[in-house]
Amino acid sequence: MIDRATVDRILDATRIEEVIGDFVSLKRRGANYLGLCPFHQDKNPSLSVSSTKQIFKCFACGKAGTAVSFIMEHEKLSYPEALKYLAKKYGIEVVEKEQTPEEIAARLKGESLLIVNEYAQKYYQQLLWDPARTHLVGLSYFKERKFTDDTIRKFGLGFAPAGGKSFAATAKEEGYKEEYLVDSGLVIRRDDGSLSDRFYDRVMFPIHSLSGRVIAFGGRILTSDKSKAKYINSPETEVYVKNRSLYGIYFAKTAIANKDCCLLVEGYTDVISMHQAGIENVVASSGTSLTVGQISLIKRFTDKIIVIYDGDAAGIKASIRGIDMILQQGMKVEVVLLPPEDDPDSFAKAHDREEIEEFIATNKCDFITFKTNLLLKEIDNDPIRKAQLINDIIESVSMIPDQIERNVYVGQVASRFDIKEDAVFQKIRQLRSRRSSLEQSRSRMSQSDGPVPPSPSDYEPLSAGYEENAAKESVETAPQPLTDAFLAVNEKEIVYYLLKFGEYPLHTDDSLLYEGRNKPADVPTVAEYIRSSLEEDDLQFENPVYRKIYDEYFARPRENDTDFEIAQGKIIRYFSTHPDQNVSATMMDVICDNYPITVKVYRDSLTPEEQMLGKNVPRAVIAYRIKVIDRLCAATVKEVDAAFKRGDGEACKEKMRLLSALNTVKNNLLHLQSSKK
Repeated sequence: MIDRATVDRILDATRIEEVIGDFVSLKRRGANYLGLCPFHQDKNPSLSVSSTKQIFKCFACGKAGTAVSFIMEHEKLSYPEALKYLAKKYGIEVVEKEQTPEEIAARLKGESLLIVNEYAQKYYQQLLWDPARTHLVGLSYFKERKFTDDTIRKFGLGFAPAGGKSFAATAKEEGYKEEYLVDSGLVIRRDDGSLSDRFYDRVMFPIHSLSGRVIAFGGRILTSDKSKAKYINSPETEVYVKNRSLYGIYFAKTAIANKDCCLLVEGYTDVISMHQAGIENVVASSGTSLTVGQISLIKRFTDKIIVIYDGDAAGIKASIRGIDMILQQGMKVEVVLLPPEDDPDSFAKAHDREEIEEFIATNKCDFITFKTNLLLKEIDNDPIRKAQLINDIIESVSMIPDQIERNVYVGQVASRFDIKEDAVFQKIRQLRSRRSSLEQSRSRMSQSDGPVPPSPSDYEPLSAGYEENAAKESVETAPQPLTDAFLAVNEKEIVYYLLKFGEYPLHTDDSLLYEGRNKPADVPTVAEYIRSSLEEDDLQFENPVYRKIYDEYFARPRENDTDFEIAQGKIIRYFSTHPDQNVSATMMDVICDNYPITVKVYRDSLTPEEQMLGKNVPRAVIAYRIKVIDRLCAATVKEVDAAFKRGDGEACKEKMRLLSALNTVKNNLLHLQSSKK
């Protein structure tokens, strides 16, 4: 892990206009730079780069961030990788924090396994092209699959010779330790202590990580021997977790992001043939059932997936569960069914890029249409089986976290099967309530010593999208209370003042202007005022990202900067370069101006925002407290109604007294709010 001092040196040296200028032609426009945004098809310059704030924002697609986030997005790098990229650009030595012996051992072992895997890839690749090998059997196989030399080299394909001893022996001669050869899964230690190869007499498909490191292998047999597995894969290791890895993701990530869509196929050769045909935004689950971890990997680059199935109906039914998992993760999913005689490999070989793209665009359909077309022809007008089909499709719809999108599909299901929408909503409420109860049960059991009931997923727990409470699920079609939406707006406003002016003094006297940039000792900062105001009522933000920013603002290491503008600049940099992309993106969304060109004239005619903090910050806090009371009042009204219906007079009176007190507090706050205008 890179230590904070090194991170600061990198950020101090980085000039955002220089970094973005390596990829985009920028022209100065006033204090900023403008250029074509690389994150969408930009025809007019909409990317604004501020050299003073060291941030960028596209006012067409909404992308915003710092030099670090730009490199992460553009080059598809992790946060540490982006920092190292910038360190290399500016000639800064990267110093990583001191690690514990356990951390060092784990890191060294992981790196050793990667080195062994990369050696193995080169070994298998060299044997594939070795002219001394009889008939070049492995190369002949790939040529029969119509892979070009460039394609074979691009994917690092290779050949493991027969015999079952050659790799282990050669690797040991080259000085690789038996421990790492075995732990990588490339070598097996027999009962007598001897070593043998896991892969032999097979063509080899290296599996790459997101950053391009070789983490595992798949091997395909070259004979028709039914007693042997057609494919074998590396076992899981410290560097290879099957349910979080996708074949081809390293080669596809840029195309996926650019096209904002990922094509999902099944096998290695499907991916390779599609790439060779010019379709690069494609990955494979490598013949295993799709997992939440794999879907999350795709979600880093797009929220749209097109699943491509071949004409094997049995195979489709076995893997159709993956569609529900994609929906469950909040992704948009469509399906393409190839002709009966084709799979993605053969289809890509028989068509060029334009033909493949046209076929996908013409034949893709939503999951409801796909499931209906697939299963409806099998029910033979059997009402029981038709009901089962409808229930199956409704269950898929219930997986969708977004309520509005879910409601749209409810209408589609009701129309398709000529049933009432109310019946569909009722079924969805039952399904989601059942899943929510199961997850709560699992959560309680996981905190005890008792056995944990099985998850509905074989691979991962249900997503956070199902943590909706029972009240929300009780009325599927009803909109959320307006106080929820307003509360989020108020939380965002408070976070805005915290991030942009938190270290500034909060002068409540309009006659006081700023003299110099040192905060008077007897004047609270904006952050101190916000914190004391919220703690007075024991209030916490509901939005998890806003809450994380708020908590970390006060928990982070502090420096005794007397210059409040310098101190605030450090705050902005701290959160804009935060390793949690949700935090950094939210920070940019909160503080970036929406209209950088036209707003300057308007702002110049107004009082500087800094001199309005004494009115605006208290007003924002008061507005937030009022919305919290609104919610408490609404909840209390429901409790009064419930007590009245069950005939509990004492409870009804108690709740009425509480409601009266809340209204009194609200009225006082409204009066205070009007005085701040």
